[in-house]
Amino acid sequence: MAAVPEHRLFEALAVVCRACADGIAPEAEGGAAPATEAAVAEAREVLGEAALAAAYGAFAARGDESGPMHTLVASLGLLAVLAGEEPDPPAEILGIAAEDARVEAEIDRAGEAVDQEFGREARAEAVTAALEARILGTAITLAGCTLPEGVDGQAAVRLRAARCLTRLAAGLLVMNAAGGGAGEGAAAPVPAPRG
Repeated sequence: MAAVPEHRLFEALAVVCRACADGIAPEAEGGAAPATEAAVAEAREVLGEAALAAAYGAFAARGDESGPMHTLVASLGLLAVLAGEEPDPPAEILGIAAEDARVEAEIDRAGEAVDQEFGREARAEAVTAALEARILGTAITLAGCTLPEGVDGQAAVRLRAARCLTRLAAGLLVMNAAGGGAGEGAAAPVPAPRG
């Protein structure tokens, strides 16, 4: 059997994945009746995993941020569908830059806390650790994970929190791309001191 070029395999996988996403049921061998609903669901899951594996390999070989960016965009779309909304990842990512008074207040408060804790000679590693702790602590608290089980709407709050964190991750990668990229192994930029 002749070897099939890699790009042709990717194209074939894309065609099958699109067909499954559009609800076209695969047929049984010999062109018989469509497969059962359970078989269709299983086929979609397998194809989704195969698509992820192919994408992972393709993007890993490139070694840049395009792989994580495309994966985050796909995740934003899937999370929107899960929430019963029309997926629009670009609009979600651009929404991060909204001039919201509460966001600005949080930025100012965080900046002042960083200045107070680390001073004007803050190291990137220390700021990153503080940022990680703040994001995790705030996300877990506001996601309803600390509320008593059974509170109405808790699952929806957690889903929204996951969407916000995914949107934030995508937005940060967009900022890297717009700024020329941080480069592999580059230190995270340190915020300018306030005041």
